[in-house]
Amino acid sequence: MKQEIVVAYDGTRQSRTAIEWAAAECRVRHRAGMTVCQVWDGPDPERVEAVAAEERRLAGLRLSEGVRLAERLLPGREIRPVLVRGDPKDVLVGLSRNAAMLVLGHRSVRGLAGLLRGSVSAYAAAHAACPVVVVGAPASGPPSGGVMVGIDAARPAGPEADSALRFAVEVARGRSLPLTAVYATRGREPEGERALARIVEPWRARCRGRPRIETRVVEAPPLPALAACAREAWLLVLGAHGAGSHGAGSHGARARPLGPVGQGLLRRASCPVAVVHPVWPIPCDISMI
Repeated sequence: MKQEIVVAYDGTRQSRTAIEWAAAECRVRHRAGMTVCQVWDGPDPERVEAVAAEERRLAGLRLSEGVRLAERLLPGREIRPVLVRGDPKDVLVGLSRNAAMLVLGHRSVRGLAGLLRGSVSAYAAAHAACPVVVVGAPASGPPSGGVMVGIDAARPAGPEADSALRFAVEVARGRSLPLTAVYATRGREPEGERALARIVEPWRARCRGRPRIETRVVEAPPLPALAACAREAWLLVLGAHGAGSHGAGSHGARARPLGPVGQGLLRRASCPVAVVHPVWPIPCDISMI
């Protein structure tokens, strides 16, 4: 099973928070190492060579700062520095192919050339080959809601819900947090609670109370409902929907666009947001987690 956690670092407060979040996750994944990546998007080759050299020097200094932070947080663990000049989207998606997780600081814009502005955040979520976690500012206090996972109970149970639940279970178990599966519906659906329970019940049986899994049906449009849930959560987990290919990136990853709800939550959620693809491997035995 892949153990490496890749973190994008550009020297901003948000990217330092991303390293801290990833380091804490590494500590509960006993064999996990970390890759700290600084994507150097320097000047065009036609520009003065001295300017390019200075850009590279500054990028290297930012990377060294991120590596030192990771080493302080994870003494004795392997920390791999990566300094790359190129398109941040393609570089990070490429690194995701051999990673257990890709962690990004919300609104990291300097060295990552606006990674989480506009369509680039959707690109990372759609093309990464591993779960993507977007981390904002540090929480002011411990959240009461633990891990929450958005489930569309109106859809037939499938790989999207299973992958999102599997990831949520893994993180909640590692952090000893409760897990809540949330179904947001625009109108009253008497079958909603039962449909959600049918999706969650197999995971309750596998987990045997570790973690405890609750269900919640919220009668509100998905975006405001899940944004409200995020205010009490430590982590909000979303599945990347779409069974068919919607185009491939330069690394051949299958694109699964988030849609307006997922993109809105990346911008608005007050807790870290994880986006999990249905292609993420699901083990047969939950005891492996």
